[in-house]
Amino acid sequence: MTARTVIEVFLLGLVVLSCWTGALGMARMREPTQALHFLALPAIGGLFLTAAVFLRTGPSQASWKTLLIAIILLGINSVVGHASARAFRTRELGHWEPLDGDPMEFVRDTEQPGESGS
Repeated sequence: MTARTVIEVFLLGLVVLSCWTGALGMARMREPTQALHFLALPAIGGLFLTAAVFLRTGPSQASWKTLLIAIILLGINSVVGHASARAFRTRELGHWEPLDGDPMEFVRDTEQPGESGS
């Protein structure tokens, strides 16, 4: 086995690991908005796949197409995540704009210990 083959297998292993980690992470999260963070892992795996294809075929047509797909996947990932989070919020609250009295997830009380509100 050559060093190039070992690197290719390693890169493809990273692709599989990132996809499985993303899928398991999404399955383990309680809230849908938390699960959205794990969508980035398969998109990052696309970069490892691109590197493996470039290593195997050199600067060929397949390599450049793989790179283009990886860039599109990374770019669309944030747009789809934001749109999905907005849809989750709209389904839960009936609107997506922040209004007074809306529940805020993961916001801690800003009052310091020992201070009183009066």
